[in-house]
Order: sequence, then C-alpha cells, then structure tokens
Amino acid sequence: MEKDLKIDLVYLWVNGNDPQWIQDKETWQAKLGICDKSTNNCRFIDNQELRYSLRSIEMNAPWINKIFIVTNGQIPEWLDIAHPKIKIVTHKEIMPAEALPTFNSEAIETCIANIPGLSEYFLYANDDFFINRPVKPSFFFNNDGQPVVRLVRQNWQPEEIEQKLYLKNVTFSINLIKKHYGVEYKFETVHNIDAYKKSYLIQCKQEFQKEFENTCYCKFRTKNSVQRTIYSFWMLANRLALFKECGRKNKDALYLTLGKPNQMAETIKSRNPYLLCINDEEQTSPVNRKKLRNFLAELYPCKQIWEKEQNFLIEPKYNSPQAKAIVFAPDNNYSKYFGVALQSLIDNSKNYEDYDIIVFDSDITERNKQILIGMLPPNFSLRFFDINTFISEKFAHIQLKEMQYWSTSMYYRIFIPIVMKKYKKVLYCDADICFNNSISELFDIEFGDKELLSVIDTASPVLHLYESRMQHICGELKIQNPDKYFNSGILMFNNEKIDTNNYINKFKEILETKILLFPDQDILNILFDGKAKIISCKYNYQYGVKIFNQNYINIIFGDYKKDFIESGRNPVIIHYTSSRKPWHSPKEELANVFWYYARRSPFYEEILYTHLKGKNISEETLKNLNLKGKIYYNYYRAKLLSFLTFGKRRKHYQDKRDQYKKRVRDIRKFSRL
Repeated sequence: MEKDLKIDLVYLWVNGNDPQWIQDKETWQAKLGICDKSTNNCRFIDNQELRYSLRSIEMNAPWINKIFIVTNGQIPEWLDIAHPKIKIVTHKEIMPAEALPTFNSEAIETCIANIPGLSEYFLYANDDFFINRPVKPSFFFNNDGQPVVRLVRQNWQPEEIEQKLYLKNVTFSINLIKKHYGVEYKFETVHNIDAYKKSYLIQCKQEFQKEFENTCYCKFRTKNSVQRTIYSFWMLANRLALFKECGRKNKDALYLTLGKPNQMAETIKSRNPYLLCINDEEQTSPVNRKKLRNFLAELYPCKQIWEKEQNFLIEPKYNSPQAKAIVFAPDNNYSKYFGVALQSLIDNSKNYEDYDIIVFDSDITERNKQILIGMLPPNFSLRFFDINTFISEKFAHIQLKEMQYWSTSMYYRIFIPIVMKKYKKVLYCDADICFNNSISELFDIEFGDKELLSVIDTASPVLHLYESRMQHICGELKIQNPDKYFNSGILMFNNEKIDTNNYINKFKEILETKILLFPDQDILNILFDGKAKIISCKYNYQYGVKIFNQNYINIIFGDYKKDFIESGRNPVIIHYTSSRKPWHSPKEELANVFWYYARRSPFYEEILYTHLKGKNISEETLKNLNLKGKIYYNYYRAKLLSFLTFGKRRKHYQDKRDQYKKRVRDIRKFSRL
C-alpha cells in the first residue's frame, strides 16, 4: 500500500426524532402515496449511535484523515463541528435541487462521490457501524491500494426477495452487473464499513448513468433502484478490488439485531469481531432501544474532543417560588399507572397553584407521552428528561444492577439533587401511588437543618423482630438510627443544602463497597443518615404492610402507632407498596381510591384490558373495552341520526344504534368494577 495514504470516512446521518423532519417526511409520503415498510421510523430513529461510532473510529482507527457526515442540514446537538477532522455536508451540496428533499439513503449514496474535498481513498459507514478492534489501513486497502470487498454467500428465495425492497434492489444491481459483464455474484456485501476509491464510483456511475439518475430522484426507496452494493460488484467485475469471502462466523465483521444488552455483550465477547453492526429493526423493543445508549457507552467509553459538554441541568418551568416541582420515574409498562397517579394529583390540586412535573424517562412511548400531556390542566407542565443519556454521559462507569422485579429505574431518584440543582425543593414520588388530598401542606413543611423529608419505612418500627434485617442495616449499611430507616417512595429533597460533589462521591463509594438488599432505599438511607427529617405517615401511607401482616397494628407502639392509624383514616398520599397492587387485588384496603381515579383517567380501559385478558372474559368484551371511545362516539352519533333522518336512512341508523347499544352495555357492565 502507498505510504501516507489519506483515507477519509463518510457517514450518512439523520435525526429521525426531529418533529419537523417527521412532519416533512409524512407530508411527502402522503403526497406520493408511499406506505412501504422501508419508510418505517426504526430506519431513522436516532439512538445516538453516531456518537459511539465516532468514538470507535478514533479508538481503533485514529489514522482516518477526514470524517464527512452527510445530512439534510441537521447537526447532532453533541457535536462540535468546528473540529478540523469533522465536516458536515448537506444534501444540497451533492445532490440536484430537483431531488430534494430526500428520505432515501439509496438516492444519497448515488452522489457521495460529489462530496467536496473527499479524498480518492475513503470508507463508507452507517451510524450503526462500529470498529470494535484496532485495525490498520491494510484491513480496507491492499498493498496496491485497491479496496478490499468483503462478501457473504447468499441463498435468497424468490418469495424472500419479493417481500423485501432492499433485496429487490440488491438483486436489481447484481443483474445489471450480470447483463454488462456476464458474471453473476451470488453474494451480498458484509453489512458494515466498505472501502472505495472515488474515481471508481464516478466510472461506475457513468456506466449505469440512467439507472443512477432514476434512483437519485426517488425521494423514498423504490424498486428497480441501484443499491450501493453495485459499486463493490463493479470493482470486482473490473478486477479493481480484492475479493474476500466472509463466512457467517468470520471475525472480520459481526451483524447483530438490536436485542438484550447482556446477550449482545456475550456474542461480541465470544466473536470479538473487527467490525460490528447493531441494527435497529421494526420488531426491536422500546426497552432494548433505550438501553442501547448505555450499552454503547460501556463498549466505547472514551469521550472525544469533538463532543460538546452537555448541560443536563433541568430549568424550573415557573418563576413562582410557590410552584411545586414533582419528579416521577415510571417505565413504559408503568406509565398507565402513573397516569392514574397524575389524575389523582390533578383532581386534588388547586387551580391557582403551578405544578412542574418532570418524568425521568427511560422508555416511555410517544403515544403514552402524548396521552399523559393531554391530561393536563393549564396550571400543569409535564416534561420528559432523558435519564439514560444523562447516566451514560456522566456515570458511564458505574454499575446500576437490576434486582428481582426492580429495574434500574429505581436508582433514578438518587440523581434529583444533581440534575435539579436550580430547584430549592423537589418532591419525588413513585408511580404506584394516589394523591388523596392536596399536597400544599407537604410543601410547606420546614426542613430545619435537614436535607430531606421522608416517612419511616413500615419495617423500621418492628426491626427488633427481624435480626438479619437489623444486622444488615446496622452492620453492613452502618446506619446510626435504624429506627429512622425511611421508605424511598416519597421524598422531598432540600437541594439548597445538599453538597452535590460529596453526594456523588459517596454514592459511587456505596455502589462499589456495600451489599444492598433494597438498592435505592439502602443507598438513600446511607446518604441521608442523620440528615433526614421524619414526617407523618399520611404523606406516604404504605398500604402493603397490612396485607402481608394483618397483626401489624398490634406489634407497633407509641407515637408511630397513633400516627399510622390516624394516617390510614385520611392519607394525603397512598403508596401501594408490595407486589399486591390495587389493579391485582381491587378489594384490598384503599384500592377503591386507585380505581376511582383510574376510571377518570384515559388509561382506564387499557388497565382493564391488561388485567382481564386471559381471564374468564370474552375477546369481544376485551375488544369493546379497548375501543370504548370509538364505540361511544358511534353510538351517540347513530342515536342522534336515527331521530334526524327518515325512511331507509332512519332504519339504517336505528340498526346501527342498536348494535352499538349492546357494546355500550357490555362496557358499562365491566366499568362497574
């Protein structure tokens, strides 16, 4: 290979999360009547793979000369484009004006040789491609400076090709080469970083000028388009590249479908490939998609100089000192129960009070976010804070372990004093609660010299009966006052008084040195040992203790017993502790409060559907419950029109009314739960 060969790198990138881009895409889809699966959002979602792909390049191929990122004008918010190694190239710089806007990567790929300043030798990558081990330029170009083309044998069946537009276009490209050169390649290129020479791309494009032009002007993927693989096959047909066949278990490249992080980690470790692709597909679960950032941060932890320092501080929504800031951290599965908690908060609020609600979000779907936002009265604000990105950037080296039925979301409340330093006080609430009264008086409680307001955990007054638990709290956790060990479900942070530097260092130390049985709760009790003010049980009435210990009232004593009994009569916040939630056991004490607010929330039918499915209830009833809104609308519409119309049309709407009336009765029957 030539010495000091300059090798550039080209990416295509789009921020598919951008609302304006989504609107533009949907507008053009509607104009052109496009409904193909190739336009699915999973192909465009930005999981910040580009950030970690760039890290992998600098870690394992620092000899790369320039990096060109081709976009529609979007710029990643974390990227410093002033860095001399990085160059943003817009579509309009390389594509005809008539072809824009485009949402078709195949169209953009026909024009990559037009990138201003691109070197003769370059690599091409998608943002989900990574270099996993150190590589030399000779991995991509041989001693003569010719590109190395890595191919995998394919055995596509006709019906498989027919179902996938990508395969149709690869086949179309292979057939073009076969027609011109008489050679048929029964291979596909390894789905990873490819090596090219710019002059070769220009020659290939000239030879198939008509096909390239047709592809260039397609705003979305269309059949009979040239696919980028044509460059590789053209080079091989002209003996301008080195062919290397890669088996499915070859160490050169590994293709993974985005899945569970632990499974992907095991595969990567066992295969130890040079090149890695983690592909986001239509069936990818939102949970795995959200976990990808933390996974990539562990694989490629070295922050690069072109990454801006991100500001993760949350700004208060309201200027009023009386505004109430409340944090929740439900995952998507719990978002419907959080919806009930939110409904109860709204119903017990005063319309002259401002509520600043922050959700530490890990995987809540856009659908559920919009439903939650749609519930809000004018004096409420609801925002979603990307907690995964914050943790991956600021705490990439810490290990947040899941435990039993608790996910890593249990740790999120610990970060409140760090990301909400601009707030004087912040209330944290679990999602499995209901507000039974106004919380104004809770926000009026003085901290004194303390850093936290909390409620004693129901286990604390009876620790003397459980030697092993007492030994763990006093011996392992070294908590000075075990009788004040508090529950972490409802907490008021006094952010003004918390020293965040000391707080963070101690948090990391606890994770590394302590055995934790109730992870987040144990950590917080260590952090605030002697610094927490204990308040009445009515602000965190933990209903689960009486379910599993019906004798509980008889074994507690003193002021705590009096407070617990009085709090149970009129709690301000009901905390549905234990695994026996009200949606599982609607006859338990205070479960009726949950169901009252559930019926008033937009998630009611979904909660019913979730917990009635598979039980002694017909599929038709389940369907009715899930379509309640539509059924009620059609019923009242048909009922009205049965009075306003005549003759055959009246008979038609009377029949419709009767059909929907049966379904309405079915819904009302089960809505009395």
